[in-house]
Amino acid sequence: MKTFFWLAVIVLLVITFSDTDLIRPYKEQVIAYIVDEVAVAGDNKEAALRKARKQLMQLAEEEEWGDGQRAQLEKATASTTSLLKFRQDYCINGDFSPYLYGEPLRQVCSVIENNYAGLNQR
Repeated sequence: MKTFFWLAVIVLLVITFSDTDLIRPYKEQVIAYIVDEVAVAGDNKEAALRKARKQLMQLAEEEEWGDGQRAQLEKATASTTSLLKFRQDYCINGDFSPYLYGEPLRQVCSVIENNYAGLNQR
């Protein structure tokens, strides 16, 4: 009972002071982790889409891609259908993308292929 009391006190303190700049980044990481885990438990297709979207956005940040490339990724990751269509058009058929071409396109296709099994579930 004593452990539960202290756990409740800690949770209430975190909730109370969660808007401070010191705690906010950690709170957002915990919330993002919880949302990802809930998605995995509920729908594997949605979880694969979230995972692919997260990996693609991290890749865009690391590589410092432009706004047009990021907008293209946002549009492609809007749904599993759009991401699978993007894969078919640009990764398999080799259509020309005005924003993603060359090495960035190969990296995006690699991320999509790594998540393809989850995205293609019925």
